[in-house]
Amino acid sequence: MTDATTTTAPAPTVWPSVGFTDVDAGVRFLTEGLGFTVTACYRDEDGTVAHAEARWPDGGGVMFGTRGKPGDWGALGPQGVYVVAAEPATVDAAWERVRGLAGVEVLRELHDTDYGSHEFGVRDADGNLWTVGTYRGA
Repeated sequence: MTDATTTTAPAPTVWPSVGFTDVDAGVRFLTEGLGFTVTACYRDEDGTVAHAEARWPDGGGVMFGTRGKPGDWGALGPQGVYVVAAEPATVDAAWERVRGLAGVEVLRELHDTDYGSHEFGVRDADGNLWTVGTYRGA
């Protein structure tokens, strides 16, 4: 049994999985655009990404790999991911970075919702839908 006071492992969270046909472009989208930090990336000999992880600074993260690789996970089509930011300033900073990236389609400009979220929505070059906002759920 691990003592929770000595481990550096994050608390349990939900980590959605997405696929990218061009993983390097996906990494740029996640890091330079949204502000994630890649913490793991395992490539096969042919360059296919078997497994990768990117952490969100406010907690949790996303797992990703090469779309089209053999197996069920490689067969994933476009996904939708909602990323919760602790502060509106985090959303604003991500908005400023991501909207200028090549291949990113803005679906919803930065706005405030009736339910209290400060957010925006985009589609990455692989068709994955991403919303970054401050709404933490009911």
